[in-house]
Amino acid sequence: MTIYRAKWRIVCLGLCMLSSILSMQAQTTQEIQNSPEYVWGEGFAVTAEEAEQNALSQMSRSISVSIFNKTAMSETNGDAFQQRVLQSVSSARLQNVQVRVLSEEPKAHVFCYMHRDEVKRMYEKRMERIKDMVEAGKTAEERLQIDDALRYYYWALLLSRSNPQEVNISFGSDTGFASTLLPLKIKSVIQGINAELIEGQQENSSINALINFSYNGKKVSSLQFNYNDGQSFVGPVHVKDGIGEVDLLSFPSNGKLSITYETRFKNEVDPLDGELLGLYSSKILPTFNTSNELAIKLNGNKVKAGKKANNETQATKIAPQPTKNKKPIEMRPTASPDILREAVLTVETAIREGDPQIAYQQFTPEGYKLFSRLMNDAGKITLSGKSEYEFIDADGYVIGRSTRIKIKFKSGKTFIENLVYRFNSQSKKIESIAFALTKVAENDIMNAAASWPEISRWAILNFMEDYQTAFALKRLDYISGIFSDGAIIVTGSIIKNIDNVDHIFDKNKIVKFEGHHGAKNVVYSRHTKKEYIQRLDELFKKREFVHLTFENNVTKLIDLPSVVTHGAAFGIEIKQRYSSSTYSDEGYLTLIFDTRGKHPIIHVRFWQPDKTDMMSLQEFISIFSN
Repeated sequence: MTIYRAKWRIVCLGLCMLSSILSMQAQTTQEIQNSPEYVWGEGFAVTAEEAEQNALSQMSRSISVSIFNKTAMSETNGDAFQQRVLQSVSSARLQNVQVRVLSEEPKAHVFCYMHRDEVKRMYEKRMERIKDMVEAGKTAEERLQIDDALRYYYWALLLSRSNPQEVNISFGSDTGFASTLLPLKIKSVIQGINAELIEGQQENSSINALINFSYNGKKVSSLQFNYNDGQSFVGPVHVKDGIGEVDLLSFPSNGKLSITYETRFKNEVDPLDGELLGLYSSKILPTFNTSNELAIKLNGNKVKAGKKANNETQATKIAPQPTKNKKPIEMRPTASPDILREAVLTVETAIREGDPQIAYQQFTPEGYKLFSRLMNDAGKITLSGKSEYEFIDADGYVIGRSTRIKIKFKSGKTFIENLVYRFNSQSKKIESIAFALTKVAENDIMNAAASWPEISRWAILNFMEDYQTAFALKRLDYISGIFSDGAIIVTGSIIKNIDNVDHIFDKNKIVKFEGHHGAKNVVYSRHTKKEYIQRLDELFKKREFVHLTFENNVTKLIDLPSVVTHGAAFGIEIKQRYSSSTYSDEGYLTLIFDTRGKHPIIHVRFWQPDKTDMMSLQEFISIFSN
């Protein structure tokens, strides 16, 4: 009998990593091949790496064939289903695949195998993932975050269509298989979206217009769409608080503005998510009619909504999730707002003319510095539609809300923001300006902190507005000032090749967490305040813009004596959308700070990519407070 020296490795996330060389095997290769308890594949090539990939491909085909033969699913195109299963298996996160190198290069012979129980566990995890995505979609729909809802529903549908077993889900009284209900749900969500032109204007031959988006009668919190600008479809455009803006090269000859809603979100898939990426690359994707046309007409240089087309669509088959748009906390209007209104109208003029000096008299010196920096250093600022103002007493000062502005960068990227003003209650001058949070985030904070003193609620809200504005204006001075000297600052980075970690990151900065928090290819690094500010300085210099949007705020009042000396601190876990000229992502930011001094001070800053695998505040503090 021939005895082979074998190398054993574990394949995690589709990467085969050498672990050890064993001189004895519990079972021979032939015994494994003859056993019904294993799936296996073998490959031959010049290099061991190529041979291993061939072996894994053969093993994946073996798994997909066995699944296809056993599945009870009936499809009109059986070959297409088998191809989807094969693609999903070959790209899946195969756990505990054993690899034996039976012959060395240049005549490499590699044998891969795994126990069928591991295959079963793999698909059980996929079923749980489908259910988790459906629940995440429901939550997003309830909060009127329609882009998130469509994203999770579509991804769950992709996974369910390639799974060997059906997954039972429910939407209210509607229950059934995910592969059957999810297409109906996605269609229902699309049918529930209504787009309506608010106002527009023609300048030379180009058209600028604002569109209001609602979902079953309520203004959406977030949505993504594409539109035809006269030459091609552009986007996606991000809708904020129900408002989206379009720029057309010319007035459409047919008098209709064409838009489509984003449903696939391929560019937002985690680059390490082999399951989803494999299904996208299979090119067998469910499609939905997301097109909409808005009739528009010209009245002088004004663009108006045309006669609404009679677009009768099939009635929604699945009822929408009951929305949980929290009722805003009642706020006190300030007395005699006329002088304040005059000030913000002067600011509007300064923005319209592109000259911050026009509004100089309306600001304190510090407030004018901020406004000047916004106008000169944060892209091209223009007004976006007509603003309606309210002025609110906020425990010692007055808040003016809000001027809607559009920020456009050289790269063509644009953002819609609502500019809020903080007035000195005595002088009536503007002390500071900031970008408002989304309505969802604002309501979350004010409701979560409803039992707290009014000064605390406003302190948190203003702090979060200032935080996101500081990144947009690249204010290192402000960011440095809001971190304590001994702050715990942990950043997270998703990496594509785990083998390159030591070359990319300083080993002394890497933080490893026990348990499930290390399951993803995320490297956490701890920085001192000085190191973090230096890192931001380099980032700000390299990127044309950095833009933060906060959603899903979970505000807590927690006692952290080990981190914040003598007393309580505010802890907030926030869904953060991060966009820059070279990189974008979304994740969850944890901040712990207190507001007892003149300015809020951050004691903990921690980013994590996935809510389903998040470390709690208490867990995190227990690690670093010892």
